[in-house]
Amino acid sequence: MQLKIVKYSIDDLIVDPKEVSENLNEICSGRQLKWEVTGVCQKGDIAIVALDQCSSLKCDYLFAPVDFTSIETIEQEIQSHWQSEIYLMGIISVTEDEHLALYRRER
Repeated sequence: MQLKIVKYSIDDLIVDPKEVSENLNEICSGRQLKWEVTGVCQKGDIAIVALDQCSSLKCDYLFAPVDFTSIETIEQEIQSHWQSEIYLMGIISVTEDEHLALYRRER
């Protein structure tokens, strides 16, 4: 198995989260080696995504705005997406009041 680290600028996520999502999906499934997200974290203005090699990819990834105003709202977010088989991988802070979640959707 191999580990891969991918870094994204928070500015890029602000400008076009869809494009960053497409880039992550291309890295994970668009090449000979397949990768799955195993973690996401943030240091300042950089989002860091950890990938682990896998034999076949069975999911897509999407950065999308998330309501992170309270514990209750994030719990509701997790539960509502879980019912649709969409899983929260982590949350990135864009500003003090704006946040993006990285979601994994099973195919």
